Amino acid sequence: MIRNAALVVVLLFGQLISPLRAQSQDDVAKQFVGMWRLASRTQRLADGTTRQSAISTGYIIYTDTGHMCYVAMNPGRPKWTSETAPTPDEAISGITGLGAYCAVVEIHAKDGFVVHHVEVEKTPNLVGRAKKRWFTFQGANRVVLRVDTPELDSPVVEDTLIWDRVRK
Repeated sequence: MIRNAALVVVLLFGQLISPLRAQSQDDVAKQFVGMWRLASRTQRLADGTTRQSAISTGYIIYTDTGHMCYVAMNPGRPKWTSETAPTPDEAISGITGLGAYCAVVEIHAKDGFVVHHVEVEKTPNLVGRAKKRWFTFQGANRVVLRVDTPELDSPVVEDTLIWDRVRK
């Protein structure tokens, strides 16, 4: 009898908690929606030093349809001599100083990460990949995204992007 009563309590508790988890997932998804401006991008290197990434000006947009787009650039890229016919070196600096992709978003609120399933990417080889970002909201107007470790290129061991919500 006690065992059955305990089972009923566990089942009822689980049904009460389940909508709360769903609400939490929805709340987190809603927090992401909007346009965000890159405030800083700090990379920690294997030797323990840190540096600001050269690709330091950017935006990320999350929609309520479960999509996102990211574009960022190195504001120090040299201007091209000709806007329509860059030299090979100018073209290389233009593309290496730019980051851009769009993706379908999968939010894992409970675990604190979001996955971007890439559909459009500057680098063709990355289309179809999943980019995992660990997130932390700092109030309603700031989100910190940390690139998942397997995506990092040596000597970078941590890559943290801080985004501020764009307001009217």
